[in-house]
Amino acid sequence: MKAPANQLRRATRVPTVRDESNVQRLYLELRDRAMRYDFKPGSRINEKQLGEQFGVARATLREALNRLAAEGLLEFVLNKGFFRKAISVNEVFDLYQVRIALERRAVLLAIQRASDFDIQSVKDFWVGVMKQSEKLTTGDMVLADEDFHRRLVSLSKNKELMSFVDIVARRIHVARHVDIEQLSSWNLTSFDAHMNIIDFIAQRKAEEALRALTDHIDMSLKRAIEITKEMVARFFLVEASASLQAAEQSSIVQIDLPEPSSA
Repeated sequence: MKAPANQLRRATRVPTVRDESNVQRLYLELRDRAMRYDFKPGSRINEKQLGEQFGVARATLREALNRLAAEGLLEFVLNKGFFRKAISVNEVFDLYQVRIALERRAVLLAIQRASDFDIQSVKDFWVGVMKQSEKLTTGDMVLADEDFHRRLVSLSKNKELMSFVDIVARRIHVARHVDIEQLSSWNLTSFDAHMNIIDFIAQRKAEEALRALTDHIDMSLKRAIEITKEMVARFFLVEASASLQAAEQSSIVQIDLPEPSSA
């Protein structure tokens, strides 16, 4: 007795295996672009262009974009697609508050769980950064600052907490860049706070460590409006200025054109 044709088709169909490594590589590349606001705030993501650029299938691209939307770097609008989230004062403010809450918990866990050796390793890292700070660019200092806080949170020995802190750090990456770039005198005070925090953790002084950490991040929190204004200026006013210069150049070219001769 022969099997029905539809059963034969199901039996001979080759299963599609999704290449997780391709999705991950694409996700990491697009995540870096979103963090740097290479996608203009509020702009629609051109999926066709990205698919052609990276040579990936729509399903692979969509999965990477969905991951970014889940992290809050993009937003999905039904029947319209994916968009880079617009810059929002409230969002920057809220994210700094979340950062304080997560890192405070990490500090408490670090005091309970971290070894003296692990704590000293974080301190040694920051001492090394400060020794070469005069040679580092703003971008380098931002990465070093993020790395310090990542190492600090790792002392909690809580992988899920580290994962959430990483997500918040990616979403405020540009804000932290602006923050560090704007106030050099504040930076010295801010970076000194790193040493105070790690010393209090080493001494197992929870109250002092929490106060130092909160005051440290709270300085940026209070500057959220100023930081957001600067971010908007960078992504929109610079573009408007370039358009204005192009228009002015165009008018100059038109003025320099010779007048047509009269018949």
